[in-house]
Amino acid sequence: MTGKYDPINDDFMQEALRIERAAADNDIPLRIIGCLAFRLKSPDFTDLHIKMGREVTDIDFISYFKYQSKLVKLFKDELGYYWVPPGFARASSLRDLFIDQQRNRKIDVFYDHLDFSHNIDFTKKKRLEADEPTIPLAELFLEKTQILEINAKDLKDLVITFLAHDISDTFDDTNVNGRYIADLLSDDWGFYHDATENLKKLIDFVPTINELTQEQKDLVIERAKKMEKMIEDTPKTRAWKNRAAVGTKKRWYKFVHSMEGTRSAE
Repeated sequence: MTGKYDPINDDFMQEALRIERAAADNDIPLRIIGCLAFRLKSPDFTDLHIKMGREVTDIDFISYFKYQSKLVKLFKDELGYYWVPPGFARASSLRDLFIDQQRNRKIDVFYDHLDFSHNIDFTKKKRLEADEPTIPLAELFLEKTQILEINAKDLKDLVITFLAHDISDTFDDTNVNGRYIADLLSDDWGFYHDATENLKKLIDFVPTINELTQEQKDLVIERAKKMEKMIEDTPKTRAWKNRAAVGTKKRWYKFVHSMEGTRSAE
């Protein structure tokens, strides 16, 4: 690819934004997650994202389950998608699969939670209302760091996020809301364990990325360490301390059972 990335001419991006706008027109909160959300949040680094070899393979959304019937109707009647009925190729009632049969394009819609190795709950504090057209940066960070077996593509998503955004020590969603993340992990040792281990993996991974300048590498590592310190310095709950005493002698994560072998949102 040559020249500046153009989201208007990107088929996946264009379609994701079309669907999000259609949902908004019907008063349905529907937020983009996964790879496209990271690009929307860090547009100045999308060219770098592509140069690093990060490919978009699908479109993922999250909404609230109370809008599920309205979303099914929207996808079928207005957007031209085929809805895969429950029990056929859907592993959870909190997830829907829609297929564009002309282009063989698949769309996952999650509801209320992103529940993979760990659970990210959007219902308690109405976190879908905190940002648009994507979920907030804090949840994008958590979406990746909840993964037990994080891989290069997930780390590349975090790289462009930390290049574009600082870590906030207040409840500020314009940057990565470090305070929200640290408070959440202070009550969940298992999630804390995997998130902090994945931050360490990110710090080790960054020096191997040839597409980054040394200045960019230093910035990502600085912000990853800032996030790590904020998480470590936040006082932990009694439940966290009790679970920490057990540690990895007892399984601290959930096995992921998902549609078509997909371990999480892309």
